[in-house]
This record gives sequence, structure tokens and C-alpha cells, in this order.
Amino acid sequence: MDITPSPHRHQSEPADQAPDAVDDWLIAMRAQGLAARTTTERARVIRQAARAAGARPDELDPISIQRFLARAAAPGTRYAYYSVLRAWHRWLTRTGRRADDPTAVIDPPRMPAGRPRPLTRDQLDRVLTLDLRPDTRAKILLAAYAGLRAHEIAKIRGQDIDTRAATLTVTGKGGRTDTLPLHPRITAEAQRRPGQGYWFPSPTRPGRPITGKSVSQAISAALRRAGIDATAHQLRHAYATELLAAGADSRIVQTLMRHSSLTTTARYLGVSTDQQRAAITALH
Repeated sequence: MDITPSPHRHQSEPADQAPDAVDDWLIAMRAQGLAARTTTERARVIRQAARAAGARPDELDPISIQRFLARAAAPGTRYAYYSVLRAWHRWLTRTGRRADDPTAVIDPPRMPAGRPRPLTRDQLDRVLTLDLRPDTRAKILLAAYAGLRAHEIAKIRGQDIDTRAATLTVTGKGGRTDTLPLHPRITAEAQRRPGQGYWFPSPTRPGRPITGKSVSQAISAALRRAGIDATAHQLRHAYATELLAAGADSRIVQTLMRHSSLTTTARYLGVSTDQQRAAITALH
């Protein structure tokens, strides 16, 4: 594999002197309809890689990319960074900003095997029996009974919930909007809240919701109080696993999780020993 540094790379030029290409990429991604959270994170990774290499963002070479990836401690982070760098360089070559793609000569990092990490039913019941703040309880219910991500919970508004039709409209990754059936516990929660406006308005940004990070921190703090070592996202794992245990087909679980691929959904599905035993017993 040829990983000779690109001859047009200028080590003496600081990475921050040429941010225009990254800015143009941001515009292109927004035009595609990608979520602001996605575009911002992608730009951050590219600029971080450029600073680490001491190069312009559009002049990274294979060696500097490999060094940047090697610095990532977690396999999942390494793979995510590689995916961003690959998308960046494909865009550069496609738009004529660069003749070669340095990621084409790099072996991609191994994709870590996703293992379901759902909370158990007993753990969920334990945290819900605590004396929780009403907002914290609502956030937990939205994660456990609607499968929402932290940033989706943060943006929930009264008008997103139709208690008569028992539906919830949510805009998630990539700006995709779905309408989902409501669980009765979410319906009951909605009836205690205003029908318009954010459920969780920011205390510091008038007219804006709280952040997804704030949601994650509130749920994680409640789980710690209950003696549970888990994250907010594991409630989404629990949602998928409970659906499967209740007899839902994996394809139905995929639609409720709003995944484009069943492979992604499989990473969330925990299969219990009882389910395995029942399947074996059912064999003729």
C-alpha cells in the first residue's frame, strides 16, 4: 500500500488558514437535508484531523489520516471518524477540489460488533419508583416507551402529540420525520402538559429547547440514584428489546425505531434465554 505523503501538502500552512472548503461542504450537506447535528460534527472531525496533521483540511495524506485514527481510543469512534473522512474526501474529488482520495489506500477500521445493552424491566421500574422531577420522569418515559433519542426528547413539543389519534410526530436523524403510535403512558403524560410549545424549554435560551446533552445528563443522574450503571441511550435499547419480547416482528421493531436498515436494529435487540428456549421448543 502506497502511503507516501501527498506532494502538494504544505506542512508550514496552519490548518485554520483554509476553512473555505469545509464551509462549502457544510452548505452542500445542508442542501442534502442532513441534520445540523450531523453536519456540525462532521466539520468538527475534519478540522480536528487537519489540526492534528498541521495541514489544510483538503490536503490530508494517508499517513496523517492513519495517525489521527490511531489516536482514537474506542473502536466505534475510530470507525466513525474514518466514515467522516471518507465522505469528506469523496466530496472533494467529486467536486474537483482534489484529484486523489487518500482514504482509498487505507484499510478501513474494523466495525465494532454492536451488543445490545438494554435496561431490564426491573431496572426501569426501579428508577420510575423514585421521587423524580416531573420533567425527568417525562424524559425517561419518552425514551423507554417511545424509543426517542436524547436530542429528539429535547425538542418535543405539545403539538407533536395528538392524544385523540394517539400519535407522536418526531423528527430524528437526517431530518427524517415519522408519526408513531403513542403508548398509553405517554398519552397520560401529554394530558398533564401544554398542547403547544416545548415540553422542556431552555432556561437560558428563550424560545429554544434544552439540549440533548442536558436530557442525557438528567436521565443518567436518575439511573445512578436508582443504583443502575447505565446511560440514557440504553433505554432505547430496552424499548427495542421489550417490543421483541412482546412478540413484535423485527421488521416492525425496525419501523418503530426508525432505522433505515434492519442490521442497525439488530444491534439494539437483546434476546433472552427464555426466548431462545421457546424457539427451540417450537421446532417440530
